[in-house]
Amino acid sequence: MNLDEERHFFDAFEAEHGEYDVLAEEAYRRILSVLEKQMQPRPGTTVLDLGCGTGAFTRRLNALGFITTGVDISPRSVERANALGGGRFVVGDISHCPLLSACYDQAVMSGVLHHVPAREARIRCLREAHRLLKSGGRFFSYDPNGHSPSMWLYRDPNSLFYSAAGKTKNEVLLTRRQVTEELLEAGFSDVSVSGLSGMAYRYVEGRFARLMLPWYNRLYEPAIRWSGFERNIGTFLIATAIKR
Repeated sequence: MNLDEERHFFDAFEAEHGEYDVLAEEAYRRILSVLEKQMQPRPGTTVLDLGCGTGAFTRRLNALGFITTGVDISPRSVERANALGGGRFVVGDISHCPLLSACYDQAVMSGVLHHVPAREARIRCLREAHRLLKSGGRFFSYDPNGHSPSMWLYRDPNSLFYSAAGKTKNEVLLTRRQVTEELLEAGFSDVSVSGLSGMAYRYVEGRFARLMLPWYNRLYEPAIRWSGFERNIGTFLIATAIKR
C-alpha cells in the first residue's frame, strides 16, 4: 500500500471539495440502523473511528451518544475534522496508531478496508483495531461489495464500464469471504459479514456517473434492497465482530 498516494488523494480532495462526505443521508440512516442494532450503543460509550477522514461518519455517531475519537492519515482531513468538531481527531496510521491499548468500547472503519489492497496489510489494520478495543469490545465496518453488480461494473478494472474517477490507486473490491477470514485471523470472534443496499450517493466523480446518479439512487438501490438477494449482492459489506 502506498500511504503517500492515499495521503495526497485525501489532502487534495479536502483542498478542492472540503468535507469528504459522498453518501446521502438515507444511506447513513441505513448504515446507522444496522450499527445501532448490532453494536447496542449506550450513552458514554467510547468509539474509535479508524480512517475517519474529515469526520463525516464520526459526527453522525454522536447522535447515538458515543464519545468519539477519530484517526486518519490525511493531515488536512484531520484539521477540517477538528475545525468542524464533534470529537477528538488525530493524525495517524491506522495500522500503527499512537493510542493506548484496550481503551475503547467500540471501533469502526467506515469505508476504509478497501483502501488497503494487500491482505496482510488489512489484517495488520484489523489487529490494531483489536489491540485498541477493551475485552468485549465491538467492531463495525462497511466497504464496497465485490459481488455487487453496480460496484463490479463501475469499479472493477475488468468491467467495460470501469471508471477510475474519484478512486485511489490502492482501492480494491472485497468479498464477504475475504472480510470474514481476515477478521478471524486478526483475532476477532462472532464475525458476521453481510451485504446492505439502500446506499444512495450525494456525489460521485465522473460526468457520466453523475448523469446516471438519480436513476441509480431511485431505481437500482431500492431494487437490490427488496430483491431477496441483498445479503449476497448488496452494495456495501457490513461487518461486525467482538473482541473476546
